[in-house]
Order: sequence, then C-alpha cells, then structure tokens
Amino acid sequence: MLTSQVRRLEAQPLTLNVPPPSGGKPVKVVLDGGALLNLVVGNAVPAKDVPAALEELSHGRPQRFAQARAAGSVQNVGAFAHGLTESVACSEWAPGYSESDVLNAGRRAFPGWPDTVLAQPPQLPFQYAACRVWNVPDRASVQRVATASAVPALVVSGTFDMKTGASWARDVARNLSRSTAVQVPGIGHWVVPQSPCVQRVLASFLARPTAPGTGCVDGLEPKPFTIIPK
Repeated sequence: MLTSQVRRLEAQPLTLNVPPPSGGKPVKVVLDGGALLNLVVGNAVPAKDVPAALEELSHGRPQRFAQARAAGSVQNVGAFAHGLTESVACSEWAPGYSESDVLNAGRRAFPGWPDTVLAQPPQLPFQYAACRVWNVPDRASVQRVATASAVPALVVSGTFDMKTGASWARDVARNLSRSTAVQVPGIGHWVVPQSPCVQRVLASFLARPTAPGTGCVDGLEPKPFTIIPK
C-alpha cells in the first residue's frame, strides 16, 4: 500500500488547501511521494493510524496526511534548534557518504521506488545542499567510532521508530557495560514524551543510575491499529 501511494503521488502530486490542526487559515499543502514518506517516518500520523490513513488515501481521502503536512506550517518556537541540528548533520552524518551513495542505498532497500524520492534521505531532504551552505568541519571519522564506557546509561528505544531503529539501541548498549536497555512496543521516535511508563523509568534512572525500575515496561503492548471497515 505504501509503495503504491508513494509512486502515485510522486507521479501526480496532490495540492490542497488545509487548515492546520491547531487552527487558523488554510495553507497550501503539496503531497507528493517524498512528502508522504517523510510524514510516515516522522510519525506525523500516529503509527496506529497509518494503515487507516493509507487506506483512506488510496480511496481519494488524503485528509489525515494533508492535515499532518499542514501542521508543519506552524513553527513551534523554541522546540527545535535548527542551527545545532545542521551542525551535527553536516559534520557527523552527511560526510563520508556521497549523494550517489544515498541514492544507491535507497534503490537497494526500496527497488522500484522513484529516484526523486530515494535521492533524499527521509527527514533530511536536501541535506547535502544545506551542508554546502552551512560549511562546518568534517567530524564523521571521530563520531563513527563506537563509544565504550562503564558509566551508567539508560538506552531507550521504540519498536516503531523509523528514524533510529530499535536495533541501533541494542548495538549501542553492547559497548556500555553498565547500561540498562528499555524497548517500548508500539512507539516511534521520541519515546519519553509519549510514554508515562518510560518517564517513570527515566526518573528512577536519575535516582538510581545502576538499578532503575523498569517493571512497568513489561506490561506494555502496542495500541491496536485503526482499521477502516470494508
């Protein structure tokens, strides 16, 4: 379903006027294949609602994705440090991989998807062009050395995280000998703000770094997916 909608929208983007979820005047929204992929990866539509949103989209009802796209037109001032983000992305993430490397990796992972979608890493569109302007030193070789430490650490991941997958957290924890790893089912990126249980785990880690209470995680389950009746 996702593949067919990415292909369709990249070939024939939708242009809509949609009010942001927070209210206000409608804004012009363009939904193409790349925008759809970024909305899914960015958890702009809650993971449990993605199947329903894709089903609706396939039947000409793009409202869930369109509203999520419109939400991005309203700046949440103070919530995101753009300068810091670009400095990290351009010094640690982008160097070492060329634009053709990104495209070829995309082709291997999603064969048959449009090159115009695969050429832009999800959540980091036009990153190479931005980095040419930002012009910060290349620190990739230093940052790509695995950190080994005995300092107590809490490693939290969500099973639905499409930005930094749960497998990454396991790899990190292997080199942190006094780490506590917590995997939360059914949650995407930014686990702590979405989970009262993990908020309690974090508080207990700060109080007892070598023995945080993680019992509440055992009873967590993904929320049921929203299904559109046939």
